[in-house]
Amino acid sequence: MLRMTLIEIVLFSLPFSLFFLYRTFILRHRMAEGDAFDPTPYHKLFILGGVLAFAGFLYLALHHKTYRDGEYIPAHLENGKVVRGRFVETPRGDNSPDTSNDHEPPNPSGSKDN
Repeated sequence: MLRMTLIEIVLFSLPFSLFFLYRTFILRHRMAEGDAFDPTPYHKLFILGGVLAFAGFLYLALHHKTYRDGEYIPAHLENGKVVRGRFVETPRGDNSPDTSNDHEPPNPSGSKDN
C-alpha cells in the first residue's frame, strides 16, 4: 500500500518538478537577455498532475496480480509462529462446481429428514 501511495505522489509531482526545472533553465537565459518571465500556470500543473496520478492508479489497479480464482488462507499459528495470510492458486483441472456443504454432515441413509 505504501508503494502505491508513493507512486501516486511521484506521478502527481512529476509535472511540477519538470516545469520548475524547465523554468530554471529558461529563466537563466531570459535574465541574461533582460526579458520578463510569465507567471507559473499552477492550475494546468494541478490538472496534469491529477490526470497522471489517476492514470497511474488505473494502471496499477488493472495490472495488479490478484487471485480471483484462488483460495485465501487466513493468518494462523504454525509451530508457535504466526504465518501471514495469503492467496493460493487453486488448480483449474476440475470443472465441476463445488457442491460440498461444510455445515451439514452427510446423511449416511440417503433419506431427507424434514
